[in-house]
Amino acid sequence: MLELTAADIADLMHKHRHELLRFLSQRISCADTAQDIFQETFIRYAGYGGKDSVENPRAFIFRIAANLATDYLRSHSRHAGPDLEAAENDEAEVGVQSSLSAERTVMSQQQLEQLVTALDDLSPKCREVFILLKLKHCSYAEVEQRLGISQTMIFKYLTQAMRHCRAKVGDLD
Repeated sequence: MLELTAADIADLMHKHRHELLRFLSQRISCADTAQDIFQETFIRYAGYGGKDSVENPRAFIFRIAANLATDYLRSHSRHAGPDLEAAENDEAEVGVQSSLSAERTVMSQQQLEQLVTALDDLSPKCREVFILLKLKHCSYAEVEQRLGISQTMIFKYLTQAMRHCRAKVGDLD
């Protein structure tokens, strides 16, 4: 299986940049969010692995982008406020959920400790890029301005950090 190189991904990003950003902007009414999803699309594509198993890279990246946009919109609508009827239905499930909640809390704490350990293994710049993008939810433009590094370097650092953390902790999404 042929591995994807940074040059392969950069070429694909450059080739489909305008088309993919237009596609994302139509789905999401925020240019910064569309840019972030664009970057995340190629991080996911880079994490996929082999380029010989993808018959149509353009279709594949558009599918990744569409899925990320859908996830974003779902998450955004969830944070808009709970529906009153849904809140009443949720009250019936509180007993079952409370026992699961303690277990999830312990598991989350263990994952957090593993993540902190994994982040300590990274270079300072790589760690800072990961923290700003994934934990503080800064946009790529904000990270570029704050750290004074190009979006290409931000992408490389984030890809490196995600691969390392996934290897140490598991899926972080």
